[in-house]
Amino acid sequence: MRPVRLTLQAFGPYANREVIDFRSAVDAGLFGIYGQTGSGKSTIFSGMTFALFGEASKSEQDRTSLRSDHAAAELATEVEFVFDVGDRRFVVVRQPDQMRPKQRGEGETKSSHEAHLFEATGLSLDEITGEKRGKIIAEKKVRDVDAAVSELLGYGAEQFRQIVLLPQGRFEKFLSAKTNERVTILRDLFDVSLYQALMADLKEKAAEAEREVREERAVCAGRLKAEGFESTDALFEGIKDAEATVLERSVVEAEAKKQVQVAEVEFRSAEAIEVKFVASEQAQAKLTTLTSRKAEIAAMATQMKQAEHARLIVDVEAQLTAARKDVQEADRKLADATEAESQARQKVKDATEALTKEQERAPEVEAARKHKDDLERYAAVLQAASASAEAVEAALQAQRTSYVAFEKSKEQLQNLRKSRDDQATALKTARNTEGKRGDLTRIHTDLLAQKKAAEDYGKAESAVASAKAALEKESEASAEALQHEAKARAAYVTAEQALAAAQALHLATKLEDDQPCPVCGSIDHPSPATGDIENAGRDQAFREAREWLEKAERAARQVREKLAGQKATLEAREESLSPLEQPTDTPVAILEKVRQTEADINALGPSVNLEEAEAAIEALDKQITDLESETERLRTKAEKCRNAATEAKAIRDGKLEAVPESLRTQNALASALEETSRTLNALVEAKDKTDTLVREAREAALSAVATFKGAEESTAACKARFDKAESAFRTRLSEQGLTEELYQTLKPAIATIDSDRELVRTFETQLNEAQGAAKAAASAIGDLTRPNLPVLQEAQAAAAAALNKVTEARVTASNRVEQLEKLSKSLEETMHKLNEAEAESGPLRKIAALANGDNPLNLKLETYAIGAMFDRVLEAANLRLGPMTSSRYQLERDIEGGRGSRGLGIQVSDAHTGKSRGTDTLSGGETFIAALALALGLADVVESASGKVRLDTIFIDEGFGSLDTENGSGTLDQVLHVLNSLVKQSRAVGLISHVPLVQEAIPNGFYVRKGLAGSSVEERGLI
Repeated sequence: MRPVRLTLQAFGPYANREVIDFRSAVDAGLFGIYGQTGSGKSTIFSGMTFALFGEASKSEQDRTSLRSDHAAAELATEVEFVFDVGDRRFVVVRQPDQMRPKQRGEGETKSSHEAHLFEATGLSLDEITGEKRGKIIAEKKVRDVDAAVSELLGYGAEQFRQIVLLPQGRFEKFLSAKTNERVTILRDLFDVSLYQALMADLKEKAAEAEREVREERAVCAGRLKAEGFESTDALFEGIKDAEATVLERSVVEAEAKKQVQVAEVEFRSAEAIEVKFVASEQAQAKLTTLTSRKAEIAAMATQMKQAEHARLIVDVEAQLTAARKDVQEADRKLADATEAESQARQKVKDATEALTKEQERAPEVEAARKHKDDLERYAAVLQAASASAEAVEAALQAQRTSYVAFEKSKEQLQNLRKSRDDQATALKTARNTEGKRGDLTRIHTDLLAQKKAAEDYGKAESAVASAKAALEKESEASAEALQHEAKARAAYVTAEQALAAAQALHLATKLEDDQPCPVCGSIDHPSPATGDIENAGRDQAFREAREWLEKAERAARQVREKLAGQKATLEAREESLSPLEQPTDTPVAILEKVRQTEADINALGPSVNLEEAEAAIEALDKQITDLESETERLRTKAEKCRNAATEAKAIRDGKLEAVPESLRTQNALASALEETSRTLNALVEAKDKTDTLVREAREAALSAVATFKGAEESTAACKARFDKAESAFRTRLSEQGLTEELYQTLKPAIATIDSDRELVRTFETQLNEAQGAAKAAASAIGDLTRPNLPVLQEAQAAAAAALNKVTEARVTASNRVEQLEKLSKSLEETMHKLNEAEAESGPLRKIAALANGDNPLNLKLETYAIGAMFDRVLEAANLRLGPMTSSRYQLERDIEGGRGSRGLGIQVSDAHTGKSRGTDTLSGGETFIAALALALGLADVVESASGKVRLDTIFIDEGFGSLDTENGSGTLDQVLHVLNSLVKQSRAVGLISHVPLVQEAIPNGFYVRKGLAGSSVEERGLI
């Protein structure tokens, strides 16, 4: 992620709208953010963090506290952040939860947190405004924007604070983080999803295999328990008990079968006797039923005889009925004929009038017939000219085709010429550009050499000046040490003399005549020493003076040694400076020229292969020449086709002079001919139709008159037949002695005469048979006693039920034996398979356990993989830590860490002691350097290991105050040197520091100025 522009409005100490353009600072590589304490330097980081993730740079800070206390009430708190990820540009805009004045009335209302994310790839920074921010990716919903930003960057807010933005007071958190915290951070930064998935898959498969075996064993135990057994041994005993039960119940079943057979015999005998009693009852009941119908059958016989007389009148009645129907039909036909005759006369009149009208349209028919003849003649002409028309169409089509080909070829030729001109212009420009590029490259190379020489000269000159200053200092110290030594020596001589005098006086007081001197041994004492008593006690003063002299001599000797070393250092540094040529410009000025030259080279764009461009133009020239020949050929062909079309059209038009121009096409002529034929046919058809109608109407009128006369005659004849039939019917009734009313009553019985006769005969027969059967049944019973059949039947049913019960019990016992035997066999097979499955899944379960931490180290596969990545982090960190600590410290993994976290601890290897120790033993400055190196190494490895995470820019907030300086250099100089090398590796670093040397060394960046009404940001550049 590379910051481009940050806009803060009513945010923190920034009361108004503050725009921070990072482009120049990021291009410089190493830049700073400076200002007074509390001015709002860290708020810039909070603004970036809030814009990206909706949180402040300090996770514990509430979003609602981000609003500026200096801002006007109507000005909303808002952050806009423009940033690049690779070659894509994005804009994120957020407003935190805040209280805003109500639009209507007084008071405030709460405005909820809102976020918007846009893609602005292709837009320059000046083009990005409040109205134009690019394509919307996510808006309004904060959760969607958070997810989209994390997906773009490849990390979340916490990882952003750990490896991109290192906030004040938490710089060393990653260095001192616990193993679990460090694992969480590294897991999010490095893609170890493959190992997580493998661990989960192995664990799931092993658990599934174990669960399947466990569940199957539980199923087996459940099956045993469901049958009432606790074990397979109990099952075997149960099978034996069930077999004994089957044997017992089989004996009981055999006894029950015997009892059923006895009851069956008794019941069947009783059933036979009961049948005789039932037959006697049925015969007597049938006889009683037939006897009760004697009167009914006698009445039926009387009615049957009268119906036979009535049957002799049916034919005469039928004739009378037919005659009556004929009279009614004749009357209807006569009425219909009268109406038809009247309608026929009216139709003749109407048809005659229509015929007259059609005859008046005879001129129209003649005109239509003549027009049709003309059209048919035109058709013959068109048919004769059809060949010419086809030739015209073919010629026109050829003309169109040839002109299309010509125009296309001409357009291609124009495009090729334009492309050739464009490429020629581009080649000319490229030649100039490459010439400029060569000149600029040479200048850039010279400037780099000048920059290197100026830096070397500056360093050497600074080293000489430092050595001179150190020599002067040591010279002054040497002079002071010599003076101090001289004073000490004089004091020593004086003390020595005083001590000698005191000792002589002391010896003189001890001398005796004729006694030897304790010093020289002489017994002659011509001039013994004399003096005052105050000279006594000089021995202590002498010892003190001697100690002073020894110290002064030792200090002077050390100063002389340092002075000699400083002189040697100065000579060596002067010797290194002497061959160097003094630069004409300062390194800063040369660096500015280098950057300007690099900008000029970059402004020229990518390099162009001139040979390929020239070859492309030559290829275009050949294509143009070929296409010019082809275009000219197509032009000639098009002209020939146009002339041929004109000639064919002239021939066709000569043949069609006799045909009106509007009818010179087959479609137009066919349409006209069809219309004329339709009109003529309609006129002729109308005339023919009226002729037919007249003829048909007259014929219908004649037929209607004849029909009417026939209907009159038929009606008279029908009435005569009716009178004759009615007379015959009356005569027949009289002959049979019946009235018409009685005859009508007997008519239904005529149809059933034969069936009634058969019914009477059958009844007499059945009555005789019933009387005989009743007598025979009574004789068959004799003196027999009727049995109690229900009691015997109940006894038989009880015996059968008892048999069914004992049979079911025996079958149940047999089924129980079979069921238990099947269960035993099934369990035996299942347990065998489970044992095999458990043995087969053993390696899988072992591998899964090892991968998931069940090993002597309690180390998971994921943690092991993270540890491998951590090695790379430490290796990259040590590349920074070595130069910053003069190769004293190296970070290494604590391989003796606790179980489950081994290999993720950090220790510091100290080259001075040759031992490793914990990071908590480092001083404040050393901790800062180690944490900085670790953060930089982590950034390197994260970016190289992940194709998604890009750490183009990192920020460091404070910590430089804990670094020592030595005459303007020291550890701080080493750290800044490493950061400068980092910038050279295409990564920008932003620093917040209050250390003056940092601000002097890194002038690029921003200065936050604190005021009474809020803070403001000023951009700084090279001084």
